[in-house]
Amino acid sequence: MFKKILVAIDGSGHARNAMEVAGDIAGKYGAGLVLLHVVGSGKVPASLSRMLEVEHMTEAEHPNPPNVANVPGGISVMERGTDSNEHEEQMKESIAQKILAEAELIAKRKDVAVVSRVTEHGDPVERILDCAAREDADLIVMGTRGLSDFKSLLMGSVSHKICQLSDCTCITVK
Repeated sequence: MFKKILVAIDGSGHARNAMEVAGDIAGKYGAGLVLLHVVGSGKVPASLSRMLEVEHMTEAEHPNPPNVANVPGGISVMERGTDSNEHEEQMKESIAQKILAEAELIAKRKDVAVVSRVTEHGDPVERILDCAAREDADLIVMGTRGLSDFKSLLMGSVSHKICQLSDCTCITVK
């Protein structure tokens, strides 16, 4: 029934639950998974920023030099220094890779054979719909609520917009 499933993940609890459901479905139908994380504009949510600190992926708030192995770009970034925008982008990229790696582990636990990881930049709704079309996905699975701000509550959630605009079947997970 399903051959390719796009899973939009943002690091939220609902996204982790969506990954579990997508993994179960992919395992049952022998479908491939496309794991998508969309890097949006704006500040890194505090919960994800804290995750980076706890896992020693960034040392932004510590006066001591960071562990070079964990700094995107390595020692060259430390030597030339970074402005706050560049640091913010590095944090976003680190977060994206961490989120995708965790999702891939869930897929492997569920014996899903074909998994690809995609990072996109921009508006989440546009990027998810574009990726679904490009990958020829016949199912999109995503959390009902993500890490978005209060403004999105007033204007409608990403998952709601995807369900309305997508050409394929969508499952939202709490």
